[in-house]
Amino acid sequence: MRTNWRDCKAWIDAGLPLSTTSNEACKLYDASVTQASGMYDEPSVGGLEECTKKMIGADPKFVMGHVFANNLCLGGPEKPLHLNTDLKTKMDALNALVQESQITDRERKHVNALNVCAQGKRYAAVKLWEDILVDYPTDLLASRQAFLSLLNLGMPKENKDITTRVLPSYKKDTPGYSIILSWQAFCLEENNFYDLAEKTAKQCLEMERRETYATHALSHVYLMQGQHEKGIEFILSTEDDWSRACYMACHNYWHLSLAYAEKGDFTEALGIFDTQVNWATNKKSKSDFNLTDATGLLYRLKLEGVDVGNRWSVLDETCDVYMYGHGQMFTEANLLLSCCHNQDKSKRYKLLESLKQYGKNDSEDWDSKKIVSEVGIPLCEGIVAFEDGDYSKAVELLYPIRYEIIKIGGSDAQRDVFYQLLIHSTLRSPKQEHNRLGRMLLSERRVAKESDSWTDRLMAQFVTSHST
Repeated sequence: MRTNWRDCKAWIDAGLPLSTTSNEACKLYDASVTQASGMYDEPSVGGLEECTKKMIGADPKFVMGHVFANNLCLGGPEKPLHLNTDLKTKMDALNALVQESQITDRERKHVNALNVCAQGKRYAAVKLWEDILVDYPTDLLASRQAFLSLLNLGMPKENKDITTRVLPSYKKDTPGYSIILSWQAFCLEENNFYDLAEKTAKQCLEMERRETYATHALSHVYLMQGQHEKGIEFILSTEDDWSRACYMACHNYWHLSLAYAEKGDFTEALGIFDTQVNWATNKKSKSDFNLTDATGLLYRLKLEGVDVGNRWSVLDETCDVYMYGHGQMFTEANLLLSCCHNQDKSKRYKLLESLKQYGKNDSEDWDSKKIVSEVGIPLCEGIVAFEDGDYSKAVELLYPIRYEIIKIGGSDAQRDVFYQLLIHSTLRSPKQEHNRLGRMLLSERRVAKESDSWTDRLMAQFVTSHST
């Protein structure tokens, strides 16, 4: 991975001048943005967290340094500004600093985009980052913020288009090129261009074998086509490249566990949950990203009839960190999956009621509030109906929104747990029309995943339970 960081002059030469006279701040900004975008810790600069602190210390009045640091506080499940006192304090300090600083037009646009995003308006913020990229296509921070925001907003086509637009402005030796290429591979996969996604991911890994998002993208390609043996072999063969100092490590292990689970090797899937996914979720970081991996995996196994023991309860402490936050609907839905396995059954109803109250709040226009109202509440009501044994109600809630669930964010693979829930609901429903629908959904899935043993198992269950 790159360790030759750019000083003040190098940033000017790249057409991306930074408003600081500190070469050290410029170099550490480069290192910080690169680590955050590549999702890894670079030991030579102390890792992302330490590097960011040293960057601010090198020049406390470095506006883009504060812009970057505050962007890290807006990764996904965070509350809007007026509900987040810590973020508000940081944003107030940044805006005061901007008033007394001479900064470039590009930097001012970054500040504006950050302010809009902090107000809970990601759609509008993405437009501002897009505007930056029109004039400065190699601005990696703008690309990162747009990429992650569109992923959280469930907008894969728009995400693909942005990476496609900026990629021609990169040369192989342009800092950040392999990162952009890895995002392009992932976006192609999310738009079902599997062959091109595989080609792009492999091209990226040939250039930089430790580019973890390319590994991640290729794992998605194999998973979404039901090529589980191929996926397992690839992930295990590259483990040394992505498992150390990598914020995607837990998620890549989740992909490995998921591949085992979908091919029916539940013992191996649970073993990876215990040694990797659960450890990362509860012992290492308590991040919402890792938490949703854990809950999504356990729920898939539960739907398969696997006894997961007390594994749900070990997630309770991490779940409590994010409970009732309502910043990211994908996180909320996964929290509900966990609540449905809490001994206190009232927790599921409390979370659902909290979401309903949040969706009714007319005093602010947050993107997340609209998503909660339109998709999140019926999705969560469907989950609760299934857990309460009312399978026909679950179908009636989930089927009408099956093409809208994408709006909660996450990838196709992450959201697949909710489509699996819909199929299980149709097969368990007492209504024959729901059973027939279930068979059609399985047939539809078979086209997408020709070698998927999960579909085979569900189809066999259907034949056994509903043979005529």
